Amino acid sequence: MSEVDKASALTILTMEHNTLQMIRTATITDATGRAGHLLTTISASMIALGFVAQVVPVTVLLTLLLVVSTALFLIGLATLFRTVELSIEDVQAGLGINRIRHVYAELEPFTRDVFVRQMHDDTLGVEVDGGRTGWRKARRPRLIGTALGVSGLVNLVNGLVAGVVAGAAAGLLNASLMWSIAIGAVMAVAVISAFGVALTRIGRRGLAPITTRYPRTTRTEGDPPPCSTTSST
Repeated sequence: MSEVDKASALTILTMEHNTLQMIRTATITDATGRAGHLLTTISASMIALGFVAQVVPVTVLLTLLLVVSTALFLIGLATLFRTVELSIEDVQAGLGINRIRHVYAELEPFTRDVFVRQMHDDTLGVEVDGGRTGWRKARRPRLIGTALGVSGLVNLVNGLVAGVVAGAAAGLLNASLMWSIAIGAVMAVAVISAFGVALTRIGRRGLAPITTRYPRTTRTEGDPPPCSTTSST
């Protein structure tokens, strides 16, 4: 590659690198902001119900709890799916940055030993770059539906709200306190697990169209084999 072409390529790659970094910043800010708004809404609702509980009968309180919790659950669903979309977008931008960093090293080989971040867009490269190394056998990093990310936190909170809905409904049906707690706990676990599995699949489908162009060519002890150059749909 001529010096002119190399200079043009570096300019284009630098601009794209900056754009992807801005996208990552925007997605993280948006996701954390939405999660914060959800938690604030739930906290304010619970405080209000706490004041109401001092002056209304139990039946009225359970009815209000059921209505308010159902609304919070719907808000949580909207927040959950949006944070999943943002997580996918963030990982896609991370893959792009890894690729660009790899091309930097190809254009200027002496910079290869300078980079401390990953230069590979395979599963292991993305996981190590994001500090997540617990799922080494996956084709793509399983970042969706875990309690480690914003979407995982929202899924956990939404499951707890679903448990409150179920417990309030059981109380209105004259179930005992222990039965209401048990029903709520079962519902919370079921919702968290079901949405965790569903969101993991959504995340994988969101990343499936992206092929692996720069896998690791060498392996260290304990590393899995690099992914193939095409990902399954």
